[in-house]
Amino acid sequence: MKFELFVAIRYLKAKRKQAVISLITFISIIGVAAGVAALVIALAINAGFREDLQNKLLGAQAHVHLLPKGRECISNYLNLTKQTEEMGGVVSAGPSVYQRVLVHSQTGASEGVVLKGIIPEFETRISSLSSYIVKGDLRNFKDYSIVLGENLANTLGAFVGDRVSVISAVTTLSPFGALPRSHGFEVAAIFKSGLYDYDSSWVYVPIESAQRLFGLGDVASTIEIRIKNIYQAPAIGQNLITKLGGDLTFTDWIMLNRSIFQALKLEKLVMFITIGLIVIVAALNIVATLIMMVLEKSRDIAVLMAMGATRRNIRKIFIYQGLVIGVIGTFLGLIVGNVACIIADRYHLISLAEDVYTIAYVPFRVSLLDSAIVAALAILISFLATLYPSAAAARFEPVEALRYE
Repeated sequence: MKFELFVAIRYLKAKRKQAVISLITFISIIGVAAGVAALVIALAINAGFREDLQNKLLGAQAHVHLLPKGRECISNYLNLTKQTEEMGGVVSAGPSVYQRVLVHSQTGASEGVVLKGIIPEFETRISSLSSYIVKGDLRNFKDYSIVLGENLANTLGAFVGDRVSVISAVTTLSPFGALPRSHGFEVAAIFKSGLYDYDSSWVYVPIESAQRLFGLGDVASTIEIRIKNIYQAPAIGQNLITKLGGDLTFTDWIMLNRSIFQALKLEKLVMFITIGLIVIVAALNIVATLIMMVLEKSRDIAVLMAMGATRRNIRKIFIYQGLVIGVIGTFLGLIVGNVACIIADRYHLISLAEDVYTIAYVPFRVSLLDSAIVAALAILISFLATLYPSAAAARFEPVEALRYE
C-alpha cells in the first residue's frame, strides 16, 4: 500500500476525541451514497418508461407507414405490399384501412374508437396483435367479426361472442335522408397491449368489412411496414418513396411519437441535474471534513514534513482521504440504487393510473452505462472537493506548526 494512502486511511479512523470528525465523515459517505442511489433510481425510471413505451408502441403499430398524397386511397395495395417487402431492410408489410367510428353494445354503452381494417395474415407479421389476445381466438376472425381492446370491452360490457354495432361517419342515402352507415359485428377476441390508449380506443375488423362499411371499394388507407433496424425508419421510408413513386408519402414511429420521447429526454436531463445537486452537497461535506482534518492534524503534518515528507505527499494524503469517502459512498449508492430498482421492477411496487400514464406501474431499467457515468461523476466531484483542503495542508510550515508544541 502506498504511504499516502496508508496515512489517509489511518486519519479516517478517528480517535475517541475526534468523534466529531468521524461523524462528519460518516455523514459525507451517506450523502454521496444517497445522491448516487437517487440518480441511479431516477435514470432507471426514465429508461424504464422509455423502453416500456417503445416496446409496447412498436408492438401495437408498424415502424413505417406508406400513405397516399392528398385524400386518395391506395388502389393497387396488394402489388405495392409485395414490392415493399422486396426492399432492403424491410421485414414485412401489410395493407390496412383506418377510420374513426362509434361502437355501440347491447348494454347500451357507446364509445368513439379508431377502427383498423386488416388482413390477419399480414397483421400478425407487422404487429404483436396475435400475442396480445387474452380472450377468444383470431382463428374466428372472419367477415363482420371484431377484435376489441380489453378496456374498451369492459366499458362496453361486451364479451367474446356478443354483437356490437359499428357506426361510421360515412353516410348513405335513404328515404329518411342521409344516414350514417352501420353494421353489426361479432366479438371474435379481446386483446391487451398494456397501453391504455390502444386497449380503450382501438378495434380491428377484416379489411373487406371495413371497406364495405366505409363505402371505399377495394382500396387501402396505408401500407404498414416492419423493418429490421427501427432507428433506420426515416431513411428506409425515404428510400421507399424514392423507389415506389412520387404519389406516396410516409411517416414513421419516431415522427408519430416524437413528443413523448422528447419529453422523456428532457425529463432525464432535468432529473440528472436536479438530483446531481445531492452529490454536490455531499462534496461540500467532504470539503468540511478535510478542512477540519487539516486543522486537527496540523501537528502530524508538521512532523511528517520534518521527517522528509514533501508537500506533494501531504497533498496526496488529503486527496486520497476525499477519494476514499467518495468511492465508499459511490459503491454503497450503486448497490442500494440497483437493488431498489430490481426489487421495485420485479414486484411492481409503484402503481400508476393507466388512463393518465398509459401503463399500470412504474418500470425500472438499470443501465450499466448510466451507473458507470453516475459513479464516474460522483468520484470526480469527490476529487474536486479535495483540491482546496489538500492544497491548504500542503502550505503548512513545519516550524510554525510545531512552535507551540
